[in-house]
Amino acid sequence: MKKIPKFKSEKEEADFWATHDSADYLSETKEVKVKFTRPQKKLVSLRLDEKTINKLKKVADTKGIGYLELIRMWVLENLSKTKAA
Repeated sequence: MKKIPKFKSEKEEADFWATHDSADYLSETKEVKVKFTRPQKKLVSLRLDEKTINKLKKVADTKGIGYLELIRMWVLENLSKTKAA
């Protein structure tokens, strides 16, 4: 197996890995345990009339997502635009 060289920059490292196969350097690697956690979410109830829900579903359909996900995205996008966020 080959040895991984020391890199002077991230660009140099990226260029190296773009032209080399990491399988040739497996003896140089070690297993790392990674744990991914998602922030806990709370359920929020929102009452909307059927006409509004149908409009939301149509918009969400064009984006290939569910209407609840669309609502969640819109809330987060608009919160990020406010000064209070």
